[in-house]
Amino acid sequence: MPLSSRLFASRRLACLAFGAFAGGALLPTSSSASAPADALRQFGATTNLARSIALADLGITEPVVLTGNASQDFYLPVPKSLSLADAAIALDGRYLKGQPGSASVVVSVDNQPVVSQPLADGEGLLQRALAVAPRPRDTGFVRLSVNLRSNTGTRHCEIDHSDGNSVVVSPHTRLTYHLDAGAIGSLDDAWNTLPGESVVLVSGAKLDAAAYDSAWRLGVALQHGGKRASVRALPAVGEAVDTRGIAVPGALAAIPAFAALRDNSATHRLANDAELGALVVLGAPAASGDIVVADDALRTRLAGALDALGAQLASDADASAALRDWRARHGTLADTLLGSHQIRLAQLGARTVIAVAADAGGQAAGLFDNTLRRALQTDSLVAPIAEPDARNSGSMVRLSSLGGSGQSFDVLARGDWTVSFPLAAASADSRMPSKIVLYVAAAPGPASSHPVATVYWNGVLLAAKQLAADGQPEQLAARVPGYVLGQSNTLRVSVQRQPYSADCNEIPQAYPVNVLPSLSYILPGDAEPDGTFIGLLPLLAGRSQLIVPPRYLQAAPGTLERVIAIASASGLSPTLAELTIAPAQGAVKPAKPFVAMEVNVDGADPSARVTNGARLQINGTNATWLDVTGLKRLSTAEVVRAHSEDGVLWYAIGAGGAAANPGSGAAAAQPFLLNRGNLAIIGENGPLAWLDSGNPDASLPPGAGESGLYEWRRYVSWGVPLVGIALLAFVLLMIVAARARRKRNRGEQ
Repeated sequence: MPLSSRLFASRRLACLAFGAFAGGALLPTSSSASAPADALRQFGATTNLARSIALADLGITEPVVLTGNASQDFYLPVPKSLSLADAAIALDGRYLKGQPGSASVVVSVDNQPVVSQPLADGEGLLQRALAVAPRPRDTGFVRLSVNLRSNTGTRHCEIDHSDGNSVVVSPHTRLTYHLDAGAIGSLDDAWNTLPGESVVLVSGAKLDAAAYDSAWRLGVALQHGGKRASVRALPAVGEAVDTRGIAVPGALAAIPAFAALRDNSATHRLANDAELGALVVLGAPAASGDIVVADDALRTRLAGALDALGAQLASDADASAALRDWRARHGTLADTLLGSHQIRLAQLGARTVIAVAADAGGQAAGLFDNTLRRALQTDSLVAPIAEPDARNSGSMVRLSSLGGSGQSFDVLARGDWTVSFPLAAASADSRMPSKIVLYVAAAPGPASSHPVATVYWNGVLLAAKQLAADGQPEQLAARVPGYVLGQSNTLRVSVQRQPYSADCNEIPQAYPVNVLPSLSYILPGDAEPDGTFIGLLPLLAGRSQLIVPPRYLQAAPGTLERVIAIASASGLSPTLAELTIAPAQGAVKPAKPFVAMEVNVDGADPSARVTNGARLQINGTNATWLDVTGLKRLSTAEVVRAHSEDGVLWYAIGAGGAAANPGSGAAAAQPFLLNRGNLAIIGENGPLAWLDSGNPDASLPPGAGESGLYEWRRYVSWGVPLVGIALLAFVLLMIVAARARRKRNRGEQ
């Protein structure tokens, strides 16, 4: 080989060797630079959501007891069109067997038996993990059925002594599952995947009137949907946040914003916007929610936080590109401003959230009503008007529009048909239900005794009738007294038959019964406020007014939770009510039925007065009967009248007074309803005491122990004077007639 060729080859080998050496020397640096990028990409790839819902989240807060031969179905909501991963029901219960003979429990999931357990004498636990099929469910529910079967007799028509056997199902019974957040494609699915305690996320502690208005409406809509609502604000710089449970990958430890959050055993005070951006990327609960009031302030704060985090990654081009990619797919709220009245799905970290424009809270509350929500098979919409509460302003409300099932059911000894609905669905435009007309058809049976249909409204008997049982629709009509109404209402039709066994030679058989909701209806009547919470409910369910002081907007999370609790308890409509910010000085004049919170209402004369948030005085008819200072974390709610408008006046007590600390008042942990008397003292877990200046039995449940004459008392109150006047007039006429006869007799003589 020529010398020049050998020199060229040597130089080439040397260059290759140098390049290989240089590449090998630089490879660790390149790998180290891409490690944060890999970690950020991993955040973007993780979209697995864990969901859990217990019976307590559905309002079943007390154990359910089954005795003898009994069945109970529980409907656990799930997304309609999504597959469930790792779905299981943790059944938590116990049993007690005190009667001789055999007894067993059969548990079914979606009508498929999964457990059949014989019960031994004595007591024991009934705790099982029940697998749930991952398939989508068009009904939107997983159905859990618990059936207790007792056989204590030797002949099938012997007297049943099986009440000594019982099964108790705990409210802690829970359904858990995972789902892919990326598969949530509609607003209906997103609502159905909300956890039992859902978070409304707002931009900060201080809100403008529009964002505050949307937030309280969304919270009340969540409560009406059977969920517990809490409010969270994006944390501000200098604010302490809970970092417990936050996992920061080691690859991000060199980034200052992530490094500051690695100590996940305590709280951390945010030092800058970049740390807020890190919280958002990590999916920390402190910077996330389920429903977001997406106003311009929230978009600006998210964009600033992610920009600040991006500045800390500027020296790593790969990591900067990974953050931009994450932001485009999982931080859409930072770069997109919602249009007016827009409601859409958006990504906030690993969560798919429902984003609501600042002026669309009322429309969102209306669209997520049970009747309209099923139609939301889209990921974005604009709704200038959505007021389902006003759809029933006609002369009647069909039970089919309230969700009543038209399917028949078999009745051996007793069968129940139920439908639940909010008061606003049947009392629009300040008109409350006054009469219900039901049509029931029953098939004939071999027993000579006719079946009996009984109608209950919120557990109060309204009417009963012995049915002809000829297969034809039969009418049951009843007046709906005001004291049976509640914020949530349950109408139940119970049908009882006398089982027939032909002297124990035949096994009794069940025969079908059908309640016809398409024919049955509720007739509304004019609201008749009587100075009590119940009398005020229909007015507040219509077009009404929520009045709050301006300081509430400066401490949004705490005051919003309080407003949501009281608005829900008083039956205030989240779609038809309007928010009024009271003047900083002076009194406010209500123009509609109202709920006023810690404001001076012109013309109102409450019997309960709170001074400086610490002193409570309650005035009787002639004197003050309570004057106390030192109560903590309580509040009062009272029915008042001002400028010809009826409303509820609410004040907080304790913790230095709400005037000094707007978040100090007591907000109840459990949703409740103001449904007794005209004055309530409220604690952290709901009303503690009820008072009624016009009813000494206010401590009793509405209608408890009362006969059918209870509702006629108000008519008697004005009827007695009229009867007295009529009797007096009759006596006077008799006297005049007697005198006229005497004069006539004298004239004839």
